[in-house]
Amino acid sequence: MILSFHPCFDTDVQVILGDRLLDSVDLQLIRDAKAIILPQTCPQEMYNACSASSAAVFPSYEMRFKYPGKMGQSILFKNFGFLHPGTLRWRSVVEFKKAYPALKEFPHDLPFFIKDDKSHEADGVFLIKDMPSMSRAFDYLGCRERSGLPGFVSQEFIPSEGNVLRAVIIGKRVITYWKRPNRPGQVITTISRNAMIDHDWRPDLLEKGKKQALSLSEKTGIDLAAVDFVFSIADKYPAPFFLEINYYFGRRGLGGSEDYYHLLYQAVREWLGQIGLDPESVSLI
Repeated sequence: MILSFHPCFDTDVQVILGDRLLDSVDLQLIRDAKAIILPQTCPQEMYNACSASSAAVFPSYEMRFKYPGKMGQSILFKNFGFLHPGTLRWRSVVEFKKAYPALKEFPHDLPFFIKDDKSHEADGVFLIKDMPSMSRAFDYLGCRERSGLPGFVSQEFIPSEGNVLRAVIIGKRVITYWKRPNRPGQVITTISRNAMIDHDWRPDLLEKGKKQALSLSEKTGIDLAAVDFVFSIADKYPAPFFLEINYYFGRRGLGGSEDYYHLLYQAVREWLGQIGLDPESVSLI
């Protein structure tokens, strides 16, 4: 029996949880299943229950929960030997200030980044050039701590000229494109801040990013995520630095939601075939 918790994929049994928790019926279905298709918004409780069963599971979120947030991902990159900007992890603003009490020295050369652990789409990302920018970062992080969301990283600045390469892993396939600044001097580049999507610029670097994303997938089992890379553009042969892994990601660079779900549907079908089950047993709804 194939079990789907994904609202877009119907199969032998489809369960749409919404906001409710798993109940005894759901848990029995998980125990009986040969394969389980998870939603992209899969909570940890659901993943733990499914991964502890004998069923094959897609996508794999083991790394997502083992190495959470930017703090966890910096450990993942280190543990698996992937090139990434020099990164330090901080549990609180107080911990940082104890390490640098006079704030006359910094953990990285200026400029450098401070990034809130759990924020997305460049929220909570600060380019630290001087004490005023540091103070703005600390004010934001202090509010996050008081709301129960502590933790941040400080990170080496890679002179990418604002260009970020995104590699989207969907099953065995990797699709790459650039997020490029729409104005001179823009350093923090995201689609939500009107970055330009470019599928053609620097094809040599697109290929480098694709190879590294495939390596990440092979070494960690990650099979649905968007990986961001930066390059020191002025170098003659720039190397890809892993920046972060996004398990929730926008779809404009993939052609929109409809195109994305067709790509994901194909990945699910290929996965079912690889584990010896019938790809025709699942439909996109």
